[in-house]
Amino acid sequence: MAQRQPSKKLLLKRSIATNEYIRAAELRVLDDENNFIGVMSRNEALQKARDVGLDLVEIAPRAVPPVAKVINFNKYLYQLAKRDKSGDKKGKTETKELKIGLFMAENDLLRFASRAGEFLKEGNQVRISLWLKGREIIKKDLAMEVIKHFTEKVEKAKITSGPLLQGKVMRAVITLDKTKHEEKKD
Repeated sequence: MAQRQPSKKLLLKRSIATNEYIRAAELRVLDDENNFIGVMSRNEALQKARDVGLDLVEIAPRAVPPVAKVINFNKYLYQLAKRDKSGDKKGKTETKELKIGLFMAENDLLRFASRAGEFLKEGNQVRISLWLKGREIIKKDLAMEVIKHFTEKVEKAKITSGPLLQGKVMRAVITLDKTKHEEKKD
């Protein structure tokens, strides 16, 4: 029978030193609102935490002296989880890919262009891939024209890299053009 893996929360609890499990003799102590209380011995800090009815949590064990915080331990775990979740979303742009063909109908190109515009409005980059099949490989100039024509159809877009031929695929990456975006607002 396979053993269950411990949860992330349990592993996190085990890895953070609290109360009597803090080994440092001297600590720099903060209260639950991040106000500096002072540098004191471990026993003094534990007594302060007990007087308030909270836990003493070591938040920076590698600092000299280590930093500990007087806070409810479960509240501290919640703050860590919340910070990790918000950190995942900030500053990350995704690259979405659209595959088009060399002899695609104009209406299909318009449909893909509107989809690319939606991706750009969401803050993503769009990679356009034009696959050249068989004898289409000799029509590289036409492929470049199709990609340029496609980017003209997408509102407020500019080509950031490409079009480049990589094997049998002509690729270009487009992003939101900030200058065109600001002009439309005015």
